[in-house]
Amino acid sequence: MNKMPEHIKPMLCTLTKEPMDSDEYLYEIKWDGYRIVSFVKNGKVHMDSRSGLNYTTKYPLIEEALKGLGHDAIIDGEVVVFNDEGKPDFDSLQLYNGSEMPISYAVFDLLWLDGNDLREFPLVDRKELLKKLVSKDKIFRFSESFDNGPALYEKMLELNLEGIVAKKKDSEYNDGERGYNWLKTPTKKRQEFVIGGWAESDKARSFKSLLFGAYENGKLVWIGRSGGGYKQSEMPGILKKLQAIETEDSPFANKVLDTKGAKIHWVKPQLVANFEFATWTKTGRIRKPATFLGFRQDKKPKQVVREVPK
Repeated sequence: MNKMPEHIKPMLCTLTKEPMDSDEYLYEIKWDGYRIVSFVKNGKVHMDSRSGLNYTTKYPLIEEALKGLGHDAIIDGEVVVFNDEGKPDFDSLQLYNGSEMPISYAVFDLLWLDGNDLREFPLVDRKELLKKLVSKDKIFRFSESFDNGPALYEKMLELNLEGIVAKKKDSEYNDGERGYNWLKTPTKKRQEFVIGGWAESDKARSFKSLLFGAYENGKLVWIGRSGGGYKQSEMPGILKKLQAIETEDSPFANKVLDTKGAKIHWVKPQLVANFEFATWTKTGRIRKPATFLGFRQDKKPKQVVREVPK
């Protein structure tokens, strides 16, 4: 019998401009949540974030459901909180504290089952086994697949949801790989970036904007700044986070432009946040100020790279 791995780096998606349209692929909803790989062995559970952080105690309801499976398994999916309209709500997920918020584990892959390593099995076979495994508990939301990528993408646009993921039907699960077997097509331009500083405000605000970048060849490169998206009530708390890691020197390897004459404070590159933006420039920068969507506690800064659609 094979030995179950203690940790697995999740397989990643390559960003695309247009939805794939091929019979070789199946298509799934792109969930707006935290990527979690769960390990169940002898009735014990641990849940790893994409960066390898232990999230087990963060989601006790899901932990209990995993214990109740009655099988040793490794499951890949996303933890999602749904709003009153039944749509994923990332803001609420960040605030989740084990309360009665409608939380689910949207599961889409099964990597291990009762001593059998399934990572070399075709995706469609892994999903079939997964569907049977999680069918008894409603906290699991099995990520159904669809045949028509463009049609599913149009539906996501209509519902104002995150986007779609195309996966090659016969693909193996390759730990940590970002290749062409899995492709993501978001309905909006959203990415995670590393915060490297903030600009002071000349008004009655805690700060004017955040300066952010991504890693290229091991160096943090400035990419752009945010212009909004902060709730007034949250801004003092954000500023406090920034002040706690303030430093004298810029963490960016390149020159920061477009500061509008504001005084800049630098921070150690320890915070990752999600931003929505209009488009890229030819020089690899954000064309207009981006919108802040929230911090990502599940990703390490060094994992953040600039994703350009293929």
